Amino acid sequence: MAVSRTGGPAAGRKFPTGANYVEALQNPTLCFEDPDLKHGTVQQSPVLGPKAISGNFASVFSITAPGGQRYALKCFTRDSSTLEARYQAISRQLAGLRPSGLSQLWPVGMEYLPRGVLVAGEWYPALKMAWVEGASLITWIEQNVRDAAAVLRTAERFAALVADLEKLGVAHGDLQHGNLLIAADSTLRLVDYDGMYVPALKGKGATENGHRNYQSPTRTSADFGPAMDRFSAWVIYLSLVAIATDPTIWDQLHDKQGEFLILKEDDFKEPRSSLAWSLLLTHTDQDLRSLAAQTHGHLTATAQAVPPLTTAGAIPTPSPRPAPAVIQQGGAPSWLAGHIPQPRNTPAASGAGMGTAAGTGFARRRPTDILAGVFALTGSAAPAALTAISMLPTGYVGAAQLGALLLSGGALHATRRSRPETQASKARIVVLQQQVDALADSVAAAQRIHQEIEALNAASASRDTQISQQIKSLQTELRDEQSRITVTLNKETGKLRTKLSGLTSKEQKQLDAALASAVRTHVQDRLRRTSIQDVKKLSNMGSGTVTNLIAAGIHTAADFTGVRYVQGSRYGNRDAYLIRSNGHQVKIPGVGEVRAAALESWRTSLEQRARKSAPTSVGVQERAAIRQQFAARKKRYEAEITQAENAARHKRDQLQQRITTRLQQTNVEKQQHQGATQQQRAVLLQRQAQLTDATTTHGLLVTQLTAAGAEHRRAFGLRRYLRFVVTGH
Repeated sequence: MAVSRTGGPAAGRKFPTGANYVEALQNPTLCFEDPDLKHGTVQQSPVLGPKAISGNFASVFSITAPGGQRYALKCFTRDSSTLEARYQAISRQLAGLRPSGLSQLWPVGMEYLPRGVLVAGEWYPALKMAWVEGASLITWIEQNVRDAAAVLRTAERFAALVADLEKLGVAHGDLQHGNLLIAADSTLRLVDYDGMYVPALKGKGATENGHRNYQSPTRTSADFGPAMDRFSAWVIYLSLVAIATDPTIWDQLHDKQGEFLILKEDDFKEPRSSLAWSLLLTHTDQDLRSLAAQTHGHLTATAQAVPPLTTAGAIPTPSPRPAPAVIQQGGAPSWLAGHIPQPRNTPAASGAGMGTAAGTGFARRRPTDILAGVFALTGSAAPAALTAISMLPTGYVGAAQLGALLLSGGALHATRRSRPETQASKARIVVLQQQVDALADSVAAAQRIHQEIEALNAASASRDTQISQQIKSLQTELRDEQSRITVTLNKETGKLRTKLSGLTSKEQKQLDAALASAVRTHVQDRLRRTSIQDVKKLSNMGSGTVTNLIAAGIHTAADFTGVRYVQGSRYGNRDAYLIRSNGHQVKIPGVGEVRAAALESWRTSLEQRARKSAPTSVGVQERAAIRQQFAARKKRYEAEITQAENAARHKRDQLQQRITTRLQQTNVEKQQHQGATQQQRAVLLQRQAQLTDATTTHGLLVTQLTAAGAEHRRAFGLRRYLRFVVTGH
């Protein structure tokens, strides 16, 4: 209701329109008393000023306070005598909730402002609510439909929210996807408290009946109490568990343009022809079937008879994944034991660990090292010395020098290679190379298995898409065929119902006709009893005139029905013709215009007297016969309507059975395909896990091999050996 400048009721005032509020909110400092709103910033549309979200009886504006807190301000466009009392009761109930006593912070802060907005000099109430950031349930599901664990957690959180409401004796009144938001921390927020029930409102009536795709067909406005959310809770919970159990259900049953999850109003009103129930009640998952059967059992129950949502045993648990293969010390997985070469059992090999570099250089000089060095030195200097003492011709110095160098280098190389450190390092490199070569096939196999898994996933996704399309096609076929059956039935029964509805008027018309016939018979009988001789009592009617009338066949008043006048050929007089009962016209000698008028008046007076004594209703027998006749026709039409409805119902049942059978076959094929795919994927994943370890080990070994080669060249190369021979270290 509107309130006066002093805050008192202003009964009979018409509430502002959304456009009125838009105009008023252009100046927040003037239209608000609340300090957060008065100094806040109203969200603007690009052209039209303050941006409003309009509903059935309110417009909502977004206002940001100076401190950054964002509010939703609901401005009412329709009056309600209980508006203030309801919102104050709801506000008090929510304000008294303790966060520690709730499963999650689902309530939205709200405050009823009696002097909310000043419009055209009058104060109107408004509702100030904390702005909630989050995705609607449908949007969130579309983004997370393949994340079964996330959907299961949301189902659990929803069940916990509903349990909070039950414990508090509170009901939202319109549990549906648009009023359930998923916040950034994945918890739920419950918004829009217009139809909420709190204990302080006990005995009041409902202001709304909730979204039709979430409410029981039996719900009425009288079902305003703590139990009115239960049916909606079962529907939403079943939907979430079904999607978590089998994500393809979302693809099969959800309509992107529809205002529902997987179940809608038609599924509640006509469950026998519902593909959704057929799919859910025959699903291969036992827990889902059980939950669907429980929910299905509440379709005909009253709001009070629906039990609170229970989750025991309803939520499936994800299957555990296989543990990865154990990696042995040294970098190789346990399953590779015996399949890759091990270090040779030699002193050199045993002296160098497989996981570390084989030493840091040569240990100590041996006599052979010194001899090799002396030999290399003397051998290199021998050609020059021999040339100096003229024992070697000058022309052979170059060749001799080359040969000496080769012999010296060969001796050094042979001695270096004979060192145990060099042999151990070389042995380590050989073993690493053998291990790398042994794992090369496993690495290639891992790549092939990865490709097989990707191909399997693609084929599975393609198959799921194909099955979803088949099910949607079945849904379309069912809907179209049902529409055709309904159209045909309406066409057939429409004609029959038109005839049926017209029977009453036709019966009355026939009764009226029967009464009219009885009246005519009575009048004719009275007229026949009146001899034409009685006209002698009229003036100017003598015996001659009566004789002429009798000669013309007019013996009684019933033998003529009226007079027809024809303009005569002389003196402007009219000729009079009496109309016989058979329609023939006769001119009676001696009966002119005056006598004809007297005869007509005489007959009319007789008819009027006869009508006064005529029956006023149809005879009992005749009435019973007419009513019996029309009752028979009515019964026949009703039987034809019933026959048409039964035939249509039979067609619908046959259609439903045919579609259901095909749907079940499709689902069986889907489950078989998924089962086979899961088994094949499990085998491939197990092999992939093993081969992934092999790939990791292969990479480690390649790294070790590269490092070992570089270390070998650095620590045991010829230059390093020469320095070792000369210096001893």
